[in-house]
Amino acid sequence: MARVIDIKCPTCSAPLQITPGAQQVTCKYCGGTSVIDRGAAKPAGGGTVVQVPKPNTAPLVLAGALAGLATIGAGVALAVNTASVDLPTITAPGAPATATTGSAAAVPDKLRFGDQPMLADVDGDGTIDVVGKVDQTGDPHTIAAFNGRDGALLWQTEPLTKDAQDGSAKRAIVHGRLLSIDGLGKVQAYELRTGTPSWSTLLGEKAQRVCAGESLIVVETADEARHGLDPATGKKQTLDKKTPCTPVFSSDEEETPGYTMIGWWEFDKHRLDKNKVDGLSAHRALIPADPEAPRFVLGSRDKGTSVAMVGAVAKRDVLWKDVVPGVDPLTTTVNVTTQQAAYADGLLVIPYNMKDSGDGVRMACFDAKTGTRLWDVQVHKGSQVSSGIAVTADDVFYATWTELHVLSLKTGELRFRLGKSF
Repeated sequence: MARVIDIKCPTCSAPLQITPGAQQVTCKYCGGTSVIDRGAAKPAGGGTVVQVPKPNTAPLVLAGALAGLATIGAGVALAVNTASVDLPTITAPGAPATATTGSAAAVPDKLRFGDQPMLADVDGDGTIDVVGKVDQTGDPHTIAAFNGRDGALLWQTEPLTKDAQDGSAKRAIVHGRLLSIDGLGKVQAYELRTGTPSWSTLLGEKAQRVCAGESLIVVETADEARHGLDPATGKKQTLDKKTPCTPVFSSDEEETPGYTMIGWWEFDKHRLDKNKVDGLSAHRALIPADPEAPRFVLGSRDKGTSVAMVGAVAKRDVLWKDVVPGVDPLTTTVNVTTQQAAYADGLLVIPYNMKDSGDGVRMACFDAKTGTRLWDVQVHKGSQVSSGIAVTADDVFYATWTELHVLSLKTGELRFRLGKSF
């Protein structure tokens, strides 16, 4: 059977499929045509050239004993008899190839984590790991996965293209794929387990939201279109506008599988206008996915000195309210338009800024039903610019501009930190 070789388009880095004997190939993504150079005579005609190595059809046989290895401690006999094809190295800028690690590796000293944390069991060990956009000072951004136990690097992609790094780009984890959608609507999918590129496709519009349909990836775009994508191939599927779609972990700070954050202009839609909390001027709210859980309004004290406040409501009842800071409120500050919170396992966590920026950020944790303050800790004394927050039943993942702090949800104790502050 003829073997298809996958390489990348030198113009846009999308996958190209080269069949044996073909003299040229056209990119299905950008439409560019390239001449194929198989390393023999120079292709005629000029233009863009892609290099495909000649296959080595000689059988490769390895046999014998491998002994004395400290990690094995016994002889191993390995016999292989197969045809081998060496794929070319991708050197085009921004090509979505990955440099994966065979096992957890040390994190570079100058690495900076600056993304809404995306959570998944990446390596299948039963522990929730974290994925996000990272960089090193002066270098292009990449996407990397880190072990949820200790922060060890699991894998890291090659540099993202310029359009995949800007603020309009989206990233999401859905149906075993990590998606990177650039500002021009190009979708690059990676295998979540390894970070290996799997497919790419073009939406034709900027992405607004990514969610999970039944056995489909759904991308909603700025022109209010909905694109269904096959997780295995990226092939587009026809979608009904009313097709249900569940939230996923993504670079969107406002929505996770466990809850949604809304602004005051959406209060009527969610019937929160009926839940007036005396003494609290509400600007944002957290709505858990669990319909039996309380909902939480966030804002500031409506009289006197502005101090961050939170209230829990259920139907038309106010269950509890409190100031957010667990320290002297006059030493803190609040921007009601950017307040954050996260909810999991009956616990609500809320970060808050200190008035002196050099004192950084603290975080408070409340029992969702009673309002009991369970802990209040100093997260850091660095940048007060936040990139996002996500939680599991065990941990809180809080990202600043350049660092990720992982705290125990039950105690607030810092488990590990990724990135470099400044």
